[in-house]
Amino acid sequence: MAEADDVVRVVQSQPVTIPVASGGFPGRAAVVAQCPAGETRTGGGASVIAGNSYADRYQIGSSVPISGESWWAFATNSDPSNPGTLQVFAICAKVVNNPVLATP
Repeated sequence: MAEADDVVRVVQSQPVTIPVASGGFPGRAAVVAQCPAGETRTGGGASVIAGNSYADRYQIGSSVPISGESWWAFATNSDPSNPGTLQVFAICAKVVNNPVLATP
C-alpha cells in the first residue's frame, strides 16, 4: 500500500525577491511552482514574507492555477526601502490506476 507522501506532496518554488517600490510604482514579482511529470496539480497557494517593514505593504495580487499542472502567483511591494519575498506552492498528486468494477 502506498504511503500518503508517495501519492500527494507539496512542491515549492524557489523564493523570489519582491523589489522595493521605485518612482511611485510598487515592486513586482511573479513565480511558478510546477508539478513533476506524471503528477496532477490539485491545489496550491502563495506566501509573501515582508521585509523589515509593515506587512500591509506587501500584497499577493493573484494566486491561481495555470496550464501545465502549475500554480502561479504575483505580488507587489509598496515599501520604498525593504524588499520582500514571494514563494509559491503546488499540491501535486500521483494519478493511480483504479480497478475497473464489473457488475454481475
